[in-house]
Amino acid sequence: MKEKTVVTALLFALLLLPAMAMAAGNVDVKIKTEKLTIVIKDGKKVEKLVPATKFQPGDTLVYTINYTNNTAETVIDATINDPIPQDTVYITDSAKGDGADITFSIDGGKTFKKPSLLVYEVKTPNGAIEKRTASPEEYTNIRWIISKIEAGGKGMVSFHVRLKR
Repeated sequence: MKEKTVVTALLFALLLLPAMAMAAGNVDVKIKTEKLTIVIKDGKKVEKLVPATKFQPGDTLVYTINYTNNTAETVIDATINDPIPQDTVYITDSAKGDGADITFSIDGGKTFKKPSLLVYEVKTPNGAIEKRTASPEEYTNIRWIISKIEAGGKGMVSFHVRLKR
């Protein structure tokens, strides 16, 4: 069994183009970018994902990262790190991944924590140091740790962002 495989998903295209991410240890990672739209179906508003070919400020983009373990061994604690694209804001509670431990970074991916633990210090005008909890607008990266991917196993993780106005 592999002790740990690190899978790093990099978004090479800033917002639009689905990218082939680089992965370590024969775990393939593919990224797809879609736009969330609202359509009327049978008189009801329904959310629909469409290719992200045109967009404007305020649009919601959905990033889906599909992974495949191409080894003959189970991969333990596979890690997917993904930056939140510039000029976007992470949408609260949108990061998904079955069986994955999901954490966030506010320092460009150097450290990761659960949202309630993402705290930083600010010096106030009177010189006091104040601790603040980061908001989703301050998140820079998302990390999923997938506890186990069987040989030949597949899965996906995803998150939503809103284009800044």
